[in-house]
Amino acid sequence: MRGRVLILLGAIILLVVVLVVVLMRDDGGDEETVAQATEVGGEVTGGEQGGGITAPDAGMRALNMVEIVVAVQDLPRGIVIPPDGIGVVPWPQEALPEAGNYFTAAELEDVIGQVARTEIFRGSPILARQVVPNLYEVARTGSDAAALMRAFEGDESRVAISVPLDPTGVGQVAYGIQAGDFVDVILSFLYIDVDPAFQTRMPNNVSLITRLETGELSIGSPRQGRPEASTLSPEGVLLSPSESSQRPRLVTQRTVTGAWVLRVGYFPPGGDIIGATPTPQQIETLPPPGEGGQATTPLPTVTPFAPLIITLAVTPQDALVLTWAVDAQIPITLALRTAGDTTEVATDPVTLDYMIRTYNAQPPVALEYALEPPITSVRRFDIGRLYDFLARSSVEASTQ
Repeated sequence: MRGRVLILLGAIILLVVVLVVVLMRDDGGDEETVAQATEVGGEVTGGEQGGGITAPDAGMRALNMVEIVVAVQDLPRGIVIPPDGIGVVPWPQEALPEAGNYFTAAELEDVIGQVARTEIFRGSPILARQVVPNLYEVARTGSDAAALMRAFEGDESRVAISVPLDPTGVGQVAYGIQAGDFVDVILSFLYIDVDPAFQTRMPNNVSLITRLETGELSIGSPRQGRPEASTLSPEGVLLSPSESSQRPRLVTQRTVTGAWVLRVGYFPPGGDIIGATPTPQQIETLPPPGEGGQATTPLPTVTPFAPLIITLAVTPQDALVLTWAVDAQIPITLALRTAGDTTEVATDPVTLDYMIRTYNAQPPVALEYALEPPITSVRRFDIGRLYDFLARSSVEASTQ
């Protein structure tokens, strides 16, 4: 009987201990919850309605994340944003830019292919004001030419270089080339023979050396030609050219291909060429006819625009080729390519031999008769006279 009482008493004591432990853990949990709420900016309230925790403030709301588009690499100004240049990351809602100025994860494809209006650093959100659909809306930071080349360059980097133009328009498709076109560069070379040691034009001058009766050597006056054995004289003869200098041999070949035209003519002050609106030119109207029904002298016409320089975007190696051609004073001819044509076609250098072989332009047979008057030249375009004509026309137009 006594054993049963002891067992019952122990069970009651154990039950009381368990109850006390449970109550103590509930009180500790409330304190921990209050501490957590305090750390994140919560506020503990009391009163007749009992203790509790209000809704979390900004600290708690910052835990809400929104997936937005950010730059995963530095994006320079003017670059066409590539697919691997941006990505989607979670961003705290409270730290988001103003509404409507950022791109969500669903708008990722809309950002690809846009043009960076300003420089965007890695890790920064892509803002709507930082991207534009085309180059004509880029910001005025740096030169427009550099921004255009940034968007244009593909597998190879490009540099801009300017070369002179033929004022007659012959070398640039009669001024038909415009910015944005693609052109090939054709160069013509004149070759002559030179002495390898002297690096002077052949033939060399020859001076005959004779020994006088006194034993001294006498050097004759230099003459152009070459000595050859002949039956006319036991000492041989000196062959001299019939012309004062040798005739150069012409070779024409295409060199630089696919050069992108960045600008025709000089850049305006400040270099702003993207989206720039040209200043309208005021055209003066003719005065009314004078007395007697006779009209007054009309105003002189304005000299047509004739650009003297062109800027091309080419590879660094092609820039050296063009610089060499300019320094060598070789005329540069630009051939306009079809829009969208990027094919590479090998060309053969054109010489007199090529013309004879390709077009069967064989020399004619020497006949016993000829035309009178004799034909000593063919029709040709005298560029020198055209230069003089353009210069006189420009001076006359400026003085009137």
